[in-house]
Amino acid sequence: MINPRKYKYREIIMTADKKQYDVSEMVENVTWEEPENELAARITFTVKNEKAAQGRISSLAKPGCWIGLLYSYNGGKNNEAVRGRIIEWNPNWKNNKAMFRIKAYDVLYDLQESQDCLYFSANTKTKSAISQILKKWGVKLGTYSGPNVKHGKMAFKSEKLGAVILKILKEAKKKGGIDAVLRSEKTTVNILKYGNNATIYHFEEGSQMTEVNHKITTAGMVTRVKVLGKENKNGNPPVEATVNGKTDYGIRQKLYSRGKDESLDAAKKSAKEILADEGKPKETVSVKLPDIPVVRKGDQVHLKTSYITAGFYYVVSIVHDIDAGTMTMDLKKASEYKNVDEAAPENKAWKKGDKVKFKGGTYYVSSGKKAKGSKAKAGTAKIKKIKNGAAHPYYLETTNWKKSKVNGWVDSGSFS
Repeated sequence: MINPRKYKYREIIMTADKKQYDVSEMVENVTWEEPENELAARITFTVKNEKAAQGRISSLAKPGCWIGLLYSYNGGKNNEAVRGRIIEWNPNWKNNKAMFRIKAYDVLYDLQESQDCLYFSANTKTKSAISQILKKWGVKLGTYSGPNVKHGKMAFKSEKLGAVILKILKEAKKKGGIDAVLRSEKTTVNILKYGNNATIYHFEEGSQMTEVNHKITTAGMVTRVKVLGKENKNGNPPVEATVNGKTDYGIRQKLYSRGKDESLDAAKKSAKEILADEGKPKETVSVKLPDIPVVRKGDQVHLKTSYITAGFYYVVSIVHDIDAGTMTMDLKKASEYKNVDEAAPENKAWKKGDKVKFKGGTYYVSSGKKAKGSKAKAGTAKIKKIKNGAAHPYYLETTNWKKSKVNGWVDSGSFS
């Protein structure tokens, strides 16, 4: 059983000339977090800005320099939790004490903050569209287990690229695709389906959890959408349709103006999409626990509390407070998310001996539901065994060990 107290972090600063300094003994207020509606992970901490032979820390770590957080377990090897470039550089002096405050973001920050105009032709698939955006900005795409459906024409004018990627993923879900999350690993970006983690942690109230908050709110709900047409001579747009949602919560009305070249049926469809996105109460579960560095946004966990339905939940945001040794997670029920791509059913009858392209992700030691899993990169493989109806029905063996180490049982849809 994992003992969170046996985890230990190290904080590393890399200077512009690529020299590394371990400042672990000089830092305080260290946190790293992955917010729900942002692409980039954020690191913040304060360093004692004392004079040293090489100068003050603030003279070594400038905006644009890299910060890395490493962790080890029970004295074992160091693993990287997260890294980011310094975005905010803030040395200060007060009451004869010199301090240096740092805020850094991972490789996704440039995408999150940059605008561009983009166009994708009809039938462009989700993975291709997002890959093009990442490549244009010099971001390497690693594992991709997200949705991959065909889209209609997509045009984005002067929009932030982070918002564009989230919109593409959202549209893919509407077309039957799965829910997915973007996560950085060193300087590579992985796009993973929710619940992609092989190890699922179980947490119980009173045993591990120190705080549990459960909230349901109808604030911000939309329960009715009115579709408006072209303005008349008096400047008043006529109401062409009224689409009702969950009006038993009250009337929370939103107006939708039909476009010049948009049919009324298309406008009604858009109104229904607004209700699907904004027309239900928002339920959030927040828990505080001892910190486990490997738990990240998009992971699946299992909860058991006295007043929240026991079951599987997905991490939609997480804050690791290193000083306090805690992590705070915002969770949503796994049942609200899709991790099976209904838009891309497996319409081929695979047989033993077929050569396939493994998409990257988890492979398991057996075909059973509780089998332990390991990660492997994408690559070519051969189907060695098939167990129809099993949780992980296909046994793949890589054909190129230099590219992929997959050698075990995998899920349907994990290869093509």
